[in-house]
Order: sequence, then structure tokens, then C-alpha cells
Amino acid sequence: MEIIIDDNAEPTDLVLETLKQHLPYSLPTLRRIQFMKTTGGRKTSNSHVLSTFDKNSPGKDFLIAYLDFSKGPNSEMWLYSTIENPTTPSNEAVCEQQILKLLARVREIELSYEAPRETEGIVLIASLHLRVFQILQKHSLVRTKSPEHIKFIFKVNEMPLGRHLPDGLSWSVVRPDDIPLVLSRTSIPYDASAMKLLPSVAIETSSGVPIAWTFLGPDGSLKTLHCEEKYRGQGFAKAVALKLFRENAMTLVPDGYYHADVAVENLQSQGVCKSLKGTSEWSLYCMFLRSPY
Repeated sequence: MEIIIDDNAEPTDLVLETLKQHLPYSLPTLRRIQFMKTTGGRKTSNSHVLSTFDKNSPGKDFLIAYLDFSKGPNSEMWLYSTIENPTTPSNEAVCEQQILKLLARVREIELSYEAPRETEGIVLIASLHLRVFQILQKHSLVRTKSPEHIKFIFKVNEMPLGRHLPDGLSWSVVRPDDIPLVLSRTSIPYDASAMKLLPSVAIETSSGVPIAWTFLGPDGSLKTLHCEEKYRGQGFAKAVALKLFRENAMTLVPDGYYHADVAVENLQSQGVCKSLKGTSEWSLYCMFLRSPY
């Protein structure tokens, strides 16, 4: 059967409902599409919701993706394939052909994209599942990749309670003037203007200096979780993550699922995720450059 890529500016009800049925495996792509209505993930004239099924049925094997070249050099694409879901048997050969067909459509979209791109001929994918990565690698489509990461899944009804802050510290948000400090504490080259649009939670001193912070990414993930070295070991990273999930994420999408991508060598952040009752579920590459043709 011929594979046809359906291309829409907004998600259909079928796309959203199908992704919800495949939780938690579809969570990154579902959240990125849901967050098209938020400031940090807003829809643009270049937003595409791509799928391999028709208007009436997704079929047994399917693929759904979000693509927006105008978001570059930040992440431009998220995708979910049924090959990622271990609870539903999938035809690997069919899924492979669907992924290749999607990339052909990505190429067509790029050729019609009129604005200049910093990474011409390359698309930057976020939260790419190991199974999909292996297919791309098989076809020599991998250009560069981040270190391997672990997907942590959180359920709000299993998360611990928050905490009160000691005297001299108070709750805040990351202000625009704080962004240079935030970027200086991470090795990931985030775009400052994009970071300013994301929901955030911070803990600051009485003089207004942030000592711990985190953001809610455009795919609903925990992003740039950090605590200054002087204040570590006191539960502040855990505290800002909890507050972000309960007061920001739940307001946006109250289905009780949250997620984070943590590098395999980042044992400290893995410890924070486990203290939040998060479970490690699968391997992925958080930000992944590859040639799509």
C-alpha cells in the first residue's frame, strides 16, 4: 500500500486522540503539538503536523510528526512512530518505509521554505527514540547527535509534596536579565530569545539572585534544571521541578504525565528525577542533527 503523508497546519482531532492512546511513549510529540497554543511553542505560518494515516483511521502502524523550520537553530522536529511502543506489535519494515517517506516530505517542505536557514539540508530533531535513531543510522542519515539520554516519565499522583523555603530565599521566575547566567551553566547552546518565552520557576536570594531554576520546554519536558553549587544537597532542584510541574504543566495539560531527558552520564540529575518518583523508560537522543535526504 502506498504511503501518503498528510500535511496540516494544525492537528486533527484524530491525531490528538491517537497520540493520547499511545501514552506515555508518544508524550514528547503529543506535548509539542498541544503546545502549539502556548507562547513558548506557538504555531507559526511554517508549522506542519504530518501523519501517515488518512482522515478516518491511523491504521496499525503509523507515524506522526511536528515540523517547523522557523524554529531553527532550536529543535525543528518531533516524531512518534508505533515502532517506539513496546506494548503494540508493529511491522518494522512498514515503520521504516513510513519514516523514509516522512523525510522525503521534509525535503519538499524545506525546498519551499523561503527564509535562510543556518542548517540548510539538515533538520534538528528533539527527543528522538532509539528505535527511530537506529533506522536513520541504518540508512546513513545521521549527521551528528547528542550523547545518549534517558527518558524519565513522571505521574503527578505519584510525585512527592513540595517544600517550604528557608528564610532568605523566595520563589521567583527566570527573568530576561537572568538568561545569560542560565546559559552559562549549561553546555547546550540554547537560543536566548527562545528561552525567554518558556515558563520557568526559580528560587532566588533576598537580593534577587537566582540559585536554582528550571524551564518547561516546548514539548512539555523539564528543561535546564540547575542548582548553584553552594546550595546543592538541600533539595532545591527537586523543589523547582515540583513547582513547575504542579503550577505550570498541570495548567497547560492536566493529564498527569510529565517527562524529562537526562544524559546517561548526568547521575545527579537522574537522582533528582528518581526523587520525584520518575521512572527511566527508554533511550533517546535529545537534540539530533541529521541529513533528511
